[in-house]
Amino acid sequence: MNRRFAAVAAAVVVLAGCGGPSGTSSSNAGADAGYGTRTVTDCTGTKSTFTAAPTRVAAVTTSVLEFLLRLGLKDKIVGAQAVAPGAFPADLQKIADGLPKLGGEYVPGNFVPVQREQLLSANPDFVVGGWPSNFDTTKGALSQAELAQRHLNSYFALAASCTRTAPVTDLSVTYQDIDNYGTIFDTKNSTDAMVNQMKSTVAEVQGKIKDAPRPKVYSYSLEDGAGKAYAVGNQNLSNAIITQAGGKNIFDDVNAVYQDVSWEEVVARNPDVIVLEAFGKGTQAEFDQAIAKAEASFTGNPALQNVTAVKNRRFVPVLAETYYLGGTRNAEAVAALAKALHPDAFK
Repeated sequence: MNRRFAAVAAAVVVLAGCGGPSGTSSSNAGADAGYGTRTVTDCTGTKSTFTAAPTRVAAVTTSVLEFLLRLGLKDKIVGAQAVAPGAFPADLQKIADGLPKLGGEYVPGNFVPVQREQLLSANPDFVVGGWPSNFDTTKGALSQAELAQRHLNSYFALAASCTRTAPVTDLSVTYQDIDNYGTIFDTKNSTDAMVNQMKSTVAEVQGKIKDAPRPKVYSYSLEDGAGKAYAVGNQNLSNAIITQAGGKNIFDDVNAVYQDVSWEEVVARNPDVIVLEAFGKGTQAEFDQAIAKAEASFTGNPALQNVTAVKNRRFVPVLAETYYLGGTRNAEAVAALAKALHPDAFK
């Protein structure tokens, strides 16, 4: 799976290249007296110091772009990776489609990181990413250490594919990303309101399901897994969404973002519900087709016929961009999954 392999195989490369907590830089040429000096720390421990809000932002993955657009920062974005049709809400999709594209037009399955020459040609003063590959020099990208050497600040988001030291069981990493963006871009009123609204949504959900039993949940993307089994581990944001929605990730003991497993292990853990992830599509019909194909990969597999979720046809479709990536719609994803897991609680 592209995103799994990027998360597992390239994490060491990024951590080695970013310079760790000492990799500090300040890319703002003109200080803003009212802004002061602000420092944020990202997923890799890289600290970036700002003396003014960035004005030329490069979003080298779409997993961070939705945050920036929802905060009204469109005019500060000088380039972004192309967004899959249907990945964003319609209003943001229209804006995203009109941005200068780093890496060319969207191609399904193409996860080549933005190449260094194209990134530098956009003349950014701030680079935001969310995957190890976004800063992987072996894949043609610029590392965070190299960006710092060029006096360019960068930020590796906490809520996408960040290797952690403890399980992620709530949306704290998403909230921290939002808070950090508020600090960087001087939009704390907006980001505080966004976080408070998300927390309110999650709290309302949990009030309804607090006494409900937790069904066992297995998450899977056919578009990524291509028929092979894998585990969504406890360091994946999906683990948090499942937990907050009143479910139990069957691989919540796996201390990783993703990990390869066998179908025999999935059978042994016997999920009650299978979440089917699909990336955004141009039309609802295309999305439904992707979900139907994913469901058929389970119902048509003889080895999985005794799995409770398969026998009971308990499949829950989710838009991948809202579910495993940190974003402004994570709380909505919690609410939607909770309603699917605990329908009686929402009558």
